[in-house]
Amino acid sequence: MSSLLKSIIAIVTLMLVTGCVQQSIRDRNSAFFQVPVGSILVLHDTLEIKPGHTRLFVQRGVVTKHSDLDQYWPSCSFEVRDLKETPQQIQPDSFSVVRVQQGETEIVGLAPVQVAALNLSRLAVWDGGNPLVSRLYHLWLTSDQQPNVMRVTCYGAMAGLPEADLPLFMEIEAALGPIATIKL
Repeated sequence: MSSLLKSIIAIVTLMLVTGCVQQSIRDRNSAFFQVPVGSILVLHDTLEIKPGHTRLFVQRGVVTKHSDLDQYWPSCSFEVRDLKETPQQIQPDSFSVVRVQQGETEIVGLAPVQVAALNLSRLAVWDGGNPLVSRLYHLWLTSDQQPNVMRVTCYGAMAGLPEADLPLFMEIEAALGPIATIKL
């Protein structure tokens, strides 16, 4: 085999192999951008998690009860490892992002309406089609001062499974608002 043919085969093989490597997306406005490992989440406000809970939600830059979340708008939750029967505080701090994970959560459908002993189950929201889901990013965090802080999970808007998208970086920033910022 000639050296020219060997060189061509080597170049083509190299191109094929490097073409399969996932390149990181650097454009933070891209739908494919995700917070890179090594980023710093800076918490500016003290957050208090209620007794018997391990997370609290923020949406549009304010702490929000889970029951008050607008499921059609991106949100984030701060999560701790320990479940306690006393309030837990997350103090202002800088947290390193040590792992980024994608996922999704199925939104539980509404129960059938029941009026005066009539079961109106045919009026239930879920018709057996595509489930409603929210795609999400888990940003696993670490801090020497607050090892109980586990992660921030940021959710995209609820949608049918084929239409559900991961939250964009600018949507994550809007959900966190002045409470926290992410330094890339």
